[in-house]
Amino acid sequence: MSAYHIIGDKDTVLGYRFAGVSGDVVEDAEQAKTAFENALNDSGITVLLVTEAVEDMIPDMVMKHRMASIPPYLAVVQDIWGPRGGRKSLQELINEAVGIRISSDEEKQ
Repeated sequence: MSAYHIIGDKDTVLGYRFAGVSGDVVEDAEQAKTAFENALNDSGITVLLVTEAVEDMIPDMVMKHRMASIPPYLAVVQDIWGPRGGRKSLQELINEAVGIRISSDEEKQ
């Protein structure tokens, strides 16, 4: 088993497999739930990647694992079609959490 593992659609998982990353192809929420649980129980996985679409299928499970702060490290990645619309940026999340707006020098111009 690879230290990295991805859960996503067949095309995205195939692309990661070419880079040596193991993966599970899922097509619905039930498959995503099973693959996610199996990955969390695999001690050989240190970094678990899930596509944005998979995160949308099992948001509660993803959030629960993030809040637990235990291995494997979890990262949400884009699938081969690019970013999904309607997602909040890191800046927006920080602003909501602490009420501080962070701006860059580029925005000031």
